[in-house]
Amino acid sequence: MNLKNDKLIIRNATSEDAKQLMNWWNGGRLMEHAGFPNGLGISEEEIIESLKRDSDDRGRRLIIEFDGKRIGEMSYRRLEEFSAEIGIKLCEASFQERGLGKKALALLIRELFDTGFKKCFRHQP
Repeated sequence: MNLKNDKLIIRNATSEDAKQLMNWWNGGRLMEHAGFPNGLGISEEEIIESLKRDSDDRGRRLIIEFDGKRIGEMSYRRLEEFSAEIGIKLCEASFQERGLGKKALALLIRELFDTGFKKCFRHQP
């Protein structure tokens, strides 16, 4: 997946993103809302292995970039034949409260519906 809207890009996460994801996911402040006040305690290697299992059919971890900077992550996971669970985290505080999350969600949902999904559900931590 490689979606663009002006300076906003949503793309598949790769092994080159694993260190950034590890830093975000292991931070308690960011992960507290998902029930992990001390972070996930996950290694870069574990993230790389997890990313290898991603597929367009089953689901993917996605990176949100704005003006060339990684600012957050999204994901989708197929629940049933035509429904997907989606999640989003704008991880860089200076990019929050600017409408970028709303734009990113709209791009992802439009793409999922264009590829055959009929329902999208918000990930419930």
